[in-house]
Amino acid sequence: MERVQRYLNKRQEKKTQQKGPKQRAQWASQREFMLTCIGYAVGLGNVWRFPYLCYKSGGGAFLIPYLVMMCLIGFPLLYMEYCFGQYFGVGSISIWGVCPMLKGIGIGYCVVNALVSIYYNVIIALSLYYLFASFQAVLPWSNCNNEWNTDNCDERVAGIVSLLVSALSLVSIQLLKGSAIV
Repeated sequence: MERVQRYLNKRQEKKTQQKGPKQRAQWASQREFMLTCIGYAVGLGNVWRFPYLCYKSGGGAFLIPYLVMMCLIGFPLLYMEYCFGQYFGVGSISIWGVCPMLKGIGIGYCVVNALVSIYYNVIIALSLYYLFASFQAVLPWSNCNNEWNTDNCDERVAGIVSLLVSALSLVSIQLLKGSAIV
């Protein structure tokens, strides 16, 4: 507890030596804070990759230890991080100055966040690329006359895929117009 108090005193001295205390942004309401936390915790990996990993690792047999570990380790660590941030009012790098041995955790946390941000941006960019590429009259992947095709490319399969995509497009257009599909 002494170390924490010394750390807080040091930070306060640094703040007073500056031109004036910096004002940190505050949440407008508890609802805004909760929605931000949920938005940060529930990402692409939860929706896209988790069901696949659960199935690959044994289904329900994997889900039980996962939920137990989430309750015993995940939630308490998340709560501890929120409490530290609320009490000390500092960011993820500065908070670990309380225990100098753990300073690398905040830096590692920021590095992982940067890498995940790059990963998500690449996935979103590819999704947008293929979305806009699908607006062409002849889809690039509907035939085997492309430079990226291998010798295993089958014109019949490519034609079936193109036909399915066209049919789904027509169905979605009809649904958007509100007319019944017969």
